[in-house]
Amino acid sequence: MLALSFPPAGLWPLAWVGLVPWLAVLRLSGPWGALAGSWLGGFVFFGALLYWLHLFGISVWFLACLLLSLTPVVWGLGVRWTGRLAPGARLAAAAALWCGVEWARGLGKFGFSWGWLGYSQSPAEFVLPVARAAGTLGISFLIVLVNAALADLFVGSGEREPRGRRLVRAAVTGGVVALCLLAAGRWAAHQGGPQGVRVRVAVIQGSACGPLRAEEVNVPLTAEQTRRTMEIYETLTTRAGGGRPALVVWPESVLVGAPEEDPAVAAWLARCSRAANAWLVAGGPYHDDRGRIYNSAYLYAPTGNLVARYDKVQLVPFGEYVPGREWLPWLEHYHVRDVDFAAAPVHRLLQAGTMTLGPMICFESTFPQIAWHLASRGAQVLVVITNDAWFGHTAAAAQHRQIAVLRAVETNRWVVRGASTGISSIIAPDGRIVAEAGLYERGVVSGEIRLASVEPDERPTGPLFCWLIFYLAVAFLIAPAALPAGGSPDRAARRKAAPRPPAPAAPRRWECARSSRPPRSGIR
Repeated sequence: MLALSFPPAGLWPLAWVGLVPWLAVLRLSGPWGALAGSWLGGFVFFGALLYWLHLFGISVWFLACLLLSLTPVVWGLGVRWTGRLAPGARLAAAAALWCGVEWARGLGKFGFSWGWLGYSQSPAEFVLPVARAAGTLGISFLIVLVNAALADLFVGSGEREPRGRRLVRAAVTGGVVALCLLAAGRWAAHQGGPQGVRVRVAVIQGSACGPLRAEEVNVPLTAEQTRRTMEIYETLTTRAGGGRPALVVWPESVLVGAPEEDPAVAAWLARCSRAANAWLVAGGPYHDDRGRIYNSAYLYAPTGNLVARYDKVQLVPFGEYVPGREWLPWLEHYHVRDVDFAAAPVHRLLQAGTMTLGPMICFESTFPQIAWHLASRGAQVLVVITNDAWFGHTAAAAQHRQIAVLRAVETNRWVVRGASTGISSIIAPDGRIVAEAGLYERGVVSGEIRLASVEPDERPTGPLFCWLIFYLAVAFLIAPAALPAGGSPDRAARRKAAPRPPAPAAPRRWECARSSRPPRSGIR
């Protein structure tokens, strides 16, 4: 049910009930049952969600799901550990621990935030304002809280508690969630969207190639493919110039060579930016003096001059670089890159005239902390460029676009997303898709956006919730250790306060013998 709440099915309401059977297993089984159930639930969820990883090999898909399923195991054991708390605290603990595990899964060089429950709610317009106030994890918190309340209503917690009390607790939890949704919506409406100047933008989706296979990673373009790619993007950019855009965005890896090394590529980019009379962002490789290769985004001025460049910081493990390559020679059977990309030290803004762009390349858009950092540094619009040709016709491209919707809501910024084969989009700060091009469509996606101001009150508030939920999860993990061995404080208090019934007196022998003989009919 959790996997069905994401694309391709996109049945987002299922996320609000999908954890109920899982929580029932955790509450009715022992420690080993909770361990096995959590691992199996996590493996099935990630296996169904990331089914498109089979494009790189069944073993790649299996290993990724095996590793990712360890994080739900941590959550399941945490839910079992906090089961000694008071009933209301147990519900909040389940939600806080889930968000803590999701947040931890997205940290570091090997972080992977794909599949956060909050991402499934991108089509739900009345839920999205929560992300404006508390980030995507705020939506995940409410989803797990509702699931925990339903599980508590139907299954209970193993103690004899009146069903009416559980019903009241579930109703109160539902009211709190509804109040949070209403308050977040009112607050977001009061804050409004960006109040900067209006500018027109255009995204070029060339779809110059079909779905790429894993074995084509290290195969360079032929001369005919290079000529065709350059012709397609120049034609579409010239067409986009008719709408007088201020910014034109090309996808990741669209450049057929590094402009510093290939004069033909540099002349091509200069010609296209002058034809559109707009600032041009295009993705391609960059080679430094030490022989390192970067995955970069180039910024060209309307005059045709190269102004700035952004080098990708958060690289894809085993996709853009191989950690410990010298100890893993067998990886060459999986068509990984022969040469690793280098990671830039910091995330940088791109200044396009009076516009301040916050660039994110492909995988970087899945990390909220990167978008928060760019927005707090003064980015007025977020620009996401990606090459999703590797995903083919699977749902991975739609899942990736879904994440960009939450980046727009979290930062209250417009997101201009350029994908080589789709899905290219212009996303409003409230999560609406203003313009879009589907998979393997070729054309120009254009629209009018509004730049954000750089006032302090426009900075994202999601990081505050992440720190709050982190400390809350730690507190819930510590709390059971302070409880007496008898269980939760409410049960211990009831046990202490309740008067013990008097012990029955020992029966006499003649009473025992007499009571063992059945009475005769009519005789007392």
